[in-house]
Amino acid sequence: MIAKNNNNDHNDHNDNDNNDNNDNDNNDNNDINKCTLHPNKNIILLCLECKFMPCCIECISINNKHHGHKCSDIESSVANVLSLINNFKKEIHPKINERIVSDQNLLNQSNDKFNQIQLQYLYNNDFVIKEFQKIHKIVSIIELDIINQLKTNFENNELINTTITSSIDHDHKNLSYIINNNNKNYINNNNNNNNNNNNNNNNNNNNNNNNNNNNNNNNNNNNNNNNNNNNNNNNNNDNYGEENINKIELIKKYQQSLLILNNNNNINNFNKLKEYDNQIIEFNKETMNDIKENLKSIYSFQNNNKNSINNNLVNYKIEIDENNNEFINFYDQRFYIYSENPSFQFSNKYFNRDCIAFRDNDDLSKLKITEKNIILLDGFNQRLTPGILPEGVKELYLGDIKQELLIGSIPNSVTSVWLLNGFNQKLVSGILPDKVRSLYLGDIKQELIINSIPDTIKRVRLLNGFNQKLSPGVIPKGVKFLYLGDIKQELMIGSIPNTVNSVSLLHGFNQILKPGILPPGVESLELGDIKQELIVDSIPDSVTNVWLLDGFNQKLTPGILPKGVKELYLGDIKQELIVGSIPNSVTTVKSFSGFNQKLTPTILPQGVECISSSFYLEKINKIKNKK
Repeated sequence: MIAKNNNNDHNDHNDNDNNDNNDNDNNDNNDINKCTLHPNKNIILLCLECKFMPCCIECISINNKHHGHKCSDIESSVANVLSLINNFKKEIHPKINERIVSDQNLLNQSNDKFNQIQLQYLYNNDFVIKEFQKIHKIVSIIELDIINQLKTNFENNELINTTITSSIDHDHKNLSYIINNNNKNYINNNNNNNNNNNNNNNNNNNNNNNNNNNNNNNNNNNNNNNNNNNNNNNNNNDNYGEENINKIELIKKYQQSLLILNNNNNINNFNKLKEYDNQIIEFNKETMNDIKENLKSIYSFQNNNKNSINNNLVNYKIEIDENNNEFINFYDQRFYIYSENPSFQFSNKYFNRDCIAFRDNDDLSKLKITEKNIILLDGFNQRLTPGILPEGVKELYLGDIKQELLIGSIPNSVTSVWLLNGFNQKLVSGILPDKVRSLYLGDIKQELIINSIPDTIKRVRLLNGFNQKLSPGVIPKGVKFLYLGDIKQELMIGSIPNTVNSVSLLHGFNQILKPGILPPGVESLELGDIKQELIVDSIPDSVTNVWLLDGFNQKLTPGILPKGVKELYLGDIKQELIVGSIPNSVTTVKSFSGFNQKLTPTILPQGVECISSSFYLEKINKIKNKK
């Protein structure tokens, strides 16, 4: 009976499982029919205008994407369903596989990057600790030095106090001894004198009594008188010895007193008082505030992505457009990063077919379209044999590429070359073709030598971070325009050839402009926010046009601008102009929007004939009328 009941229970359990499975199947079937966008609605239509996109009743309602589109019912349009299936097999399914592969590659790249970031994070933490340990050490040394100075000063004051105290104690001890002993002797002398007088009086009284009582006993009286005389003589002898000793001792003490009173100890002690130095330490609040502010600027965060240009020339990030194409913005140009995926489309409205970037192991030989501007990003590792870069390229940007350049690597069509931060290939004669007119140099790693830059180049721009020595002859005589950013090597006489007639010292330029650095051939000079003070003769007399750009923050004391200057262009300069800032040779002053310094009649020289800013036209007319 027990076994039969167990079997029945088991059968009941199986029936329940079957019912549960049936319910699950029904639920799955119901879920299959549901719209992905609207889970409560069933798919009932195919949108004929959107590649047979399945739709529910909600999808075609007002305010939804497929509203107004031509649709067909799934149940009644077998042909459309077959077209959908065929489209799924031929187009959608391959794209799904590509997407999976692409996502996996993206995931691998993401993990690689995160691992690099994690290592960099650990290094950064350690680096920060070590750098701040250096700062703490410097501050501790300064702190210890201040404490030692305070201690030394206190010890000097302590020595002064000890010297004065010791001197006064010594003299005070002797003087006190003299005073105390002198009083004691004075008292003893008085007592002795009184005793002697009393004895004499007593003897006299006795004599008188004897005389009165024993008038008849002359012999006895005489004997008594003799005895009294003898006693008086003895007393006088004793008193004389003590008085003599006291006088000698008094004389000695007198001598000691004079020596103490006449010595210079007291004067020296008064002078010692002046040697006390009660130091009060103060901290310069302005300097302390400057230190606090400067401490905030001792560090910066740099983008170290290996798939970016990774330099100080521009700050950019990799972005993605609506077609999932990656691009970077470089000097206001959008460069699309080349991809061999079929999804890499060229037809979107933002795509500039003239600008494209290649990274790592991209193969230039597969490029079937001609771009005018090409960037080879850090890590690009294809050998640039002649013909790999197609004719028609106008601007070429080279990062830290891994293969050396050959003669013929750069096509003759190129007119501008940018060697970006990290570029580490030798630039030997012949690498840059003759048609290159503009050369931009960042923090390149190989030394420039004579003939590295061909004479055909007219324009050279040394960007922030450029760190190569500009020996005479490196910049060829063909260069007419020279732009200098925050370069790291000092300029020398001869660095700039005499053929250069236009020089721009851009924001951040931080080299001392010694007389002779700018050659006498320079006629036009642009000055941005340079960091070193200008001195007389920094600018040669050959300069006729001077542009003070926005941010210029140096004082223009008389004589800085030479007498040869004819035209002066003023931007948003930060230092006020003073009388003599503008030489008398200037005839034209033009100010840009942002110029915000006073131009009084005394500042403008008499020779000024034209001011382009309408703000000052009225003023110049008034000035002329006054003259």
